[in-house]
Amino acid sequence: MGKTATVKKPVFYCYIPYFDGEGKTEFVEVWQVLEDEVLGVLYPWQYVPAAQTSSRIETLNFLALTQFEEDTAKYPATKFIYKISSRLLAEGNVHRLAGLLKENLVLCFDIFQLEAFGDRHSRIGLNFLAKRGAHVMIEGIERAPMDVIAKYNPEYFLLDYRYYNRSNFSLISIFANIAKQKGVKLVLGNVINKNNLEPFFQEGINLVSGSAYSKPKKKLETLLGKAD
Repeated sequence: MGKTATVKKPVFYCYIPYFDGEGKTEFVEVWQVLEDEVLGVLYPWQYVPAAQTSSRIETLNFLALTQFEEDTAKYPATKFIYKISSRLLAEGNVHRLAGLLKENLVLCFDIFQLEAFGDRHSRIGLNFLAKRGAHVMIEGIERAPMDVIAKYNPEYFLLDYRYYNRSNFSLISIFANIAKQKGVKLVLGNVINKNNLEPFFQEGINLVSGSAYSKPKKKLETLLGKAD
């Protein structure tokens, strides 16, 4: 028999803070570098394409969520954002995922992954989690048609600052209106310049993250100011 592929522990975690209008850390996004004998080393920005090509991502996601329980328990007042594959919404996975839900855990899905998985199956899975108290965030709506965005009712939409420029700032108002109608909160990530944030603030977006505010931290205790 050939060698059985195994999943190794994460190489390391990185933590990205999200600040409110008063500079308080509201969310912490979890970045991981994972090492797998099938897929090799996976960086955070590689999770989406990996999820589309291999069911191995399911094993990796569940491994990381299980290991991450220690942090969610240690810092119950901080909400942690964890990006996962839409494959975890499949019938065989979503029940297991529901067993890992925490009050301070926010599950973030890419809207195109949800569509690729199948919008009906995605909505069934998301509704199943919502009924069990899951906090859900959806990213990537800048690239999605309005009829696709209308299908989903998460708690948060994560906007990407890097997408917007002078010619498309009007989208902010559109997304703000959609969010208001749905009762969804808007969060802004990947902010690289603080000088152009006024249009976002005017639309009520007051949770922001990115290199303009803080670089990723390797030690969660340092980020939260609770070092031993």
